[in-house]
Amino acid sequence: MKHIFYILFTVLLIITSCKNNTSTEAPLTEGNSTVEPYKTPTATFITETLELTHCESAVYDVENNIIYASLIGNSEDGDGSIATVNMDGKLINAKFINGLNDPKGIAITKDRLYVSDVTELVEADLATGTIIKKYTLDGIQFLNDIAIDDAGNVFVSDTSTSEIYRLDKEGHFSLWLAEIALDNPNGLLIQDNIMYVASWGSQPNGGRVSRIDMVTKSIDSISSIIGNLDGIRFYDENHMIISDWNSGNIHLIDHDGNTEQVLQVGQSVGDIAYIKEKDLLLLPMNKQSRLLFYKLK
Repeated sequence: MKHIFYILFTVLLIITSCKNNTSTEAPLTEGNSTVEPYKTPTATFITETLELTHCESAVYDVENNIIYASLIGNSEDGDGSIATVNMDGKLINAKFINGLNDPKGIAITKDRLYVSDVTELVEADLATGTIIKKYTLDGIQFLNDIAIDDAGNVFVSDTSTSEIYRLDKEGHFSLWLAEIALDNPNGLLIQDNIMYVASWGSQPNGGRVSRIDMVTKSIDSISSIIGNLDGIRFYDENHMIISDWNSGNIHLIDHDGNTEQVLQVGQSVGDIAYIKEKDLLLLPMNKQSRLLFYKLK
C-alpha cells in the first residue's frame, strides 16, 4: 500500500510541475489572441504632392478613396481652396471648392464637408463641392481645426480666443466652451464623450495635449508642454499622433501623456491625417506647399 501511495504521489508531483512550467513559458494572451509588445513604428517616405499652395490640412474620404486638402493660397481674399488628391499623390483638382479665404481644418461626414475659414465655418456638399452655408458669430477671430462627434455635432476651435464653437444637428451655431485652460486650442479629436485638444500654447514654449469631458466640460492636461501643436489623430487604441508646427516633429502620445518622437520634417507641418487601414500618414506642409505621404508601421 505504501508503495502504491508513493507512486501516485510521484505522478502527481510530475503533473503539477509540468503545469507550472507550461504556464510560465506561455505567451501573454488577452482572450484568445496573443498580446504583442508595443514597438515604436517606423516612418518611411513614400511620395509627395506638389503645387498645393500653403497646404494646411488633409482628411481621407474612405467612401470615395480620396484625400481632401485645404490650400490657404497666397493670403489674398478668395484665393483659398479645397483640393482633391488621389491615393498615389496625384493632384486631381486644386479647386474642388474655391473662393475661400484662408481655409484650415477640414472634417467630413457622409455627404458634407466642413472647413474653417478665418471667422467662418463653411459647409459644402461633399459630392459637388458646392458651398451650402457659412456660419459665424461676433467675437470669432481665428477658427482652426474641426471635429465631429458620433451624433453629428460639428466642433471648431478658435485658437486666438481659446474658445470652441459648435454647430448642432439642427443647424444652430453657438459658443460651446470658453476657457483660458484651452491654451489657444488648435487640433481637436473626439472619442465617445471625450475631446482631446492639441494646443498651440504661447511662444516660445508652446502648448500641450488636454482632455475635455464633453458632459461636464471639465479640462485636464494629459501632457507637459510639447510645442506649438497643430494636428492630432488616433494611431491605435492606446496612442495618438500629434504634430508640432514649429519644430516639425511628429510624436506619438499615449493617454497618460507619455510622448515619443517618430519623425522630424520641416517647420510648418499642419493638420495631419492618419489612415490606419493603410498605415498611411499624411503631412501637410504649409511653407513648402506640398503634402507628404509616409508609411507609418
